[in-house]
Amino acid sequence: MHEGIFIAASAGIKQSKKMEVIAQNLANVNSTGYKGDRLAFKELMTPFPSDKGQEPTKDLLLQKDKSNSNVSYVAVTEQYTDHKQGNMKQTNSELDMALDGPGYFSVSTKEGIRYTRNGNFRLNTEKQIVNQKGQPVLSEQGEPIVITAEGTEISIDGYGNIFVGSGERSANIGKIKFVDFDNKQTLEKLGDGLFFQSDTEADEKPVNDTKLRQGFLEGSNVTATDEMTNMISTVRLFETYQKIIQSIDNMNEQSSNSIGRIG
Repeated sequence: MHEGIFIAASAGIKQSKKMEVIAQNLANVNSTGYKGDRLAFKELMTPFPSDKGQEPTKDLLLQKDKSNSNVSYVAVTEQYTDHKQGNMKQTNSELDMALDGPGYFSVSTKEGIRYTRNGNFRLNTEKQIVNQKGQPVLSEQGEPIVITAEGTEISIDGYGNIFVGSGERSANIGKIKFVDFDNKQTLEKLGDGLFFQSDTEADEKPVNDTKLRQGFLEGSNVTATDEMTNMISTVRLFETYQKIIQSIDNMNEQSSNSIGRIG
């Protein structure tokens, strides 16, 4: 196979992968607290490293016994999550919360503690503050937060302290836990706005400068305009690689015909 065809084909496959990521981002433009995904590309030069860690798509274009041929390969070196903050949207709901700054709410699931930026919370039948999946939001003590005091008004300050009641009868019933990590790329997406800490040695660290905003929700950090622009650019690149492959194929055919005439 001509080297140019291999390079162009591998790049085209990566643009197809990028389209999948863009489609996922577009589907979550309106998802509360959603964090967009991105891809990082790298050209691998021959001789290739061993197949360990290589993408399966490489073998679609190049047989394993030819992995040291004089070609290069466009690889996805990383699919990562962009953890930048989304825009704040005011809802005025007393159990809607947004973190203005870095950090994550902690929630308890059957599989263990998970983290989220989605502060669309509610009360369950046991008077616990839970997310929309019914998973309890945790306090600084690592326990579910129960609204035990009587009162119709729930207020939460910027530090996460929860008060029930009004005026002199207002009672502090606990504090919402929000934490951060030194390396956010070890947080693995699970769906429904939840993250799992995949690094067993990573420690939660307290968040000092982040403020909790009651009555607000954090929007997705991707926009339809940006993702549509990325999609158009990706489609054009894919079409360019297709044209390159076709051009190289035509040149090979012309060369073969010329050699045939000379012979």
